[in-house]
Amino acid sequence: MSRKGSYVIRIEGLGEGVHDFSFELNEQFFVQFEHPEVKTGNVHANVVLEKPPGVNVLHFHLTGTVEVVCDRCLEPFLTGIDTHQRIFLKHGVKTEEVEDDVLMIGDDTHEIVVDQYLFEFIVLALPLKKVHPEDQEGNSGCDPEMISKLNAHLKTTAETDKLEQSDPRWDALKDIFAKNN
Repeated sequence: MSRKGSYVIRIEGLGEGVHDFSFELNEQFFVQFEHPEVKTGNVHANVVLEKPPGVNVLHFHLTGTVEVVCDRCLEPFLTGIDTHQRIFLKHGVKTEEVEDDVLMIGDDTHEIVVDQYLFEFIVLALPLKKVHPEDQEGNSGCDPEMISKLNAHLKTTAETDKLEQSDPRWDALKDIFAKNN
């Protein structure tokens, strides 16, 4: 595999046993990836290579914070990341991803570039609903101006729905339906 940045785990020359690797993922790391979910962050990645006879395993533990955009008010905020993942390394003829968590590595593979895996694990660790956390008094951390605009829009939408529900053209049919049931 080609060397990309300093997110490389050398597997050639390491004896059997457990080998620790540590990476700091900051703005320089996140700038490599064009992804709308994560713009920047500060994440510590601890990667452990378990190298017994047979199948090798990479254990990933990522902790830190990343900046995401709030789904409600569209303002950026920091959210925590804490995830454990693993990838099994099997030896084969050529290097290819066999499954989501299984990587076939060729006999001539001396190192594995893990930056893409680190980024994907961070994205997978993001909450489905990204909303500003509440403060100690239970108030939303969202932009108050945007919340007032949303509330005004919701009120207008509710009034419109109420008007649409009382369409006089359908009232006669509703009466007939009610009498038959």
